[in-house]
Parts: sequence; C-alpha cells; structure tokens
Amino acid sequence: MDLTLNEDQEAFAESIDDALARKYTAEFRGKAAASDVGWDEKLFSTLAEIGASALTIDEEHDGLDAGAGEVYAALYALGQNAAIEPFLDGVYLPSWLLSASGSAPDEVLSALAAGEAIAAVAHSEPGRVWDAAPATTATGDGSKVTLSGTKTAVAHADQAKWLLVTASGDAGFGVYLVNGDAEGITRTDGRTADWTRVSRVTFEGTPATLLGSAGDQGRRAFDAAVARARIAVLAEAVGLMDRASKVTVDYLKSRKQFGVTLSTFQALVHRAADLYAEVELARSVALWATASLERDAQTDDTDVDATADDAFVYIAQAARVVAEEVVQLHGGIGMTFETPISHYAARLTSIEQSYGGVAAARRRVLKSGSPLTAPTVVRS
Repeated sequence: MDLTLNEDQEAFAESIDDALARKYTAEFRGKAAASDVGWDEKLFSTLAEIGASALTIDEEHDGLDAGAGEVYAALYALGQNAAIEPFLDGVYLPSWLLSASGSAPDEVLSALAAGEAIAAVAHSEPGRVWDAAPATTATGDGSKVTLSGTKTAVAHADQAKWLLVTASGDAGFGVYLVNGDAEGITRTDGRTADWTRVSRVTFEGTPATLLGSAGDQGRRAFDAAVARARIAVLAEAVGLMDRASKVTVDYLKSRKQFGVTLSTFQALVHRAADLYAEVELARSVALWATASLERDAQTDDTDVDATADDAFVYIAQAARVVAEEVVQLHGGIGMTFETPISHYAARLTSIEQSYGGVAAARRRVLKSGSPLTAPTVVRS
C-alpha cells in the first residue's frame, strides 16, 4: 500500500497552501470567523476556482470526480493554515451523502461543485447519541413529506442553501433534502470553541424530499458518507498538528529565559521530540486510512467503517495531546486569541468531537462484538 501522495496531489496541496498562506494569520482568521458568513468569501471563491469545491462531485455535475488522495491534499493544506472555510462540512460531506442517495437534484450538486452555495448536514439531536435513531419524524410520502423535530450543532446552517436532515419515518431512517429558507424552520445560531458557526434548528411541519430510499439502505448510505468524512477530517488534523509543532519549535528557538533560548533546556527539547513523533505517527495513520479508502474504491474489499473508527480514535487522541502540548510549551501567551497557536489548538480540540466523536467510535466497536480484535490499523 503506497502511503505517499503523488506529484499531482502534492502540487494541488501546494496551490491551496499558497492561496491560504498569503492571507492567513490569527488576525485574519478572527475577522473571517466574525464576518457575516463566518469565513472569507473571496478566499472561498479563490479555492473553488482552484478546484477545491469540485473534488468530490462527479464530472456529470461539473465536478472533478477526484479520489481520497486529492481530498487529503486539500484538507491537509486547509489544516496547515487553520483555515475556517467550510469545504468538508459544507461541500464534501453533503456531496457524498447526495451521491450515495442516487437521487440528488442536478442543480444542488452543480452549485456545490461551482462553489456557488453550501449545504449543511443536520443529524445530532439534543440528548441523543450519534448512532441512535433520529427523534425527528418524517410524516407523509411522495412529494408531501414534512419534518418535525430539533437538530443541534448543525455546522454552517446559517449560510446553507440546503439542509440534509436525518429523520425517522414509516419506512425507518431516511435523509431528507430541505431548502434552507423553507417554512417551519426556526434557527438559533452560535459557534463552537474553534469559532465554527453552528445552529440549533427546529422543524415544525417543514416540507422535505426523501433522498434515495428509507430504511436500512438509507442508513448505510448515511454511515458510509460520514465514515468518509471521519477519514477526511484526519488530513486536516495532521495539517494542524504539523504546522502547530513547527511554530512551537520556532518559538522555543527564539524565546529567551535567563539569557538563553528555551531550546537550550534539555527537558523542552525532549518534549519537542515527543511532539514530532506524535505528528509523524498520526500522519502515517491518516495516510493509511486514505490509502485504504482509495483501495476500497477499486476493489470494494475494505471495511471502511472500521478503518474510519480506528484511525479517528487514534488521531483524535493525538490531536488533543498535541493541542495541549503546544499551548504549554508556549506558556500563557499560547492561550491568547492573538497568537496563531491558540487557533490551531482550538481546532484540534474540536476535531475530537466531530461526527459523534471518540465516544461514538468506541461504542460502535463494542457493539460490533469484537472489542478484543486487534484494530485494522494493526492487522493490515
């Protein structure tokens, strides 16, 4: 299994990194997060022109139909700059879910590919774990389905043109397409610890359209799309850890105490070496999961769900270790909004909670009946 990006993927990552590096500072990220949309619209358009928004959409809808390697390249570059532009939750995950349904409207996929709009996936509910059946209900059939219920922490719902909402109907679990301005929607906007916009969205008799089929087939399509997202977010985590550790090493080489730089203290050098090891191990696991996904697309012989859970748990834990360590090595200044390292640490900490978080991944392993089986990362 090849765990390296090819020349085209490396070049794609460099082009995105170049576009981001010209602008991204802690001050720029703060202003982008505080803007009306929650990110920088011009930069989002620039990245869309490079092809970042078209990666996961097929050519029939003006996409690039790219593989997991290209997604890794894009998200790694976004992570290196702690970029807040919503490609994963606003474009990639919705497009995977729409494509898996087999009944996505052409205009939705084409708009996502062009970077003209984003969509939001609404699944989490108050008081319910990630893998539970939705309490949100779907009533009716055909073109007269309505949704009722509440979703929480819906990323970028305030700017989404469409919502992809999970709900339980007569036929079981289903994913429903809802216009962002449909009647019966009440939205309360907020943000997470890393300044990502999220909303609590309540539906009261909101008109919706079922995507694909309800029941087991609908649940499998949703789980498959989220498993791809759990693998994709690992690339962003590695990019964040990589740049955060380098920034920290540079700080140790320049910050003086007792008349000498911090890098002259052996204990701190050892901690920096441990930091480097954490990043490189995480990089290997993320590339292994990405390569496994690429292989599954060709041979259909990979347990993508198990791969995603194994890799996510490992890297989410590493992300927290790195986040805490880079802040400690910076001292008190690492907690301030004005320093770049605080933004890297905040995003790394939030990733641990993505898509049900580590707790949901561990519950799935226990539910599988094979908690004593070695993780696939060890067996492959």
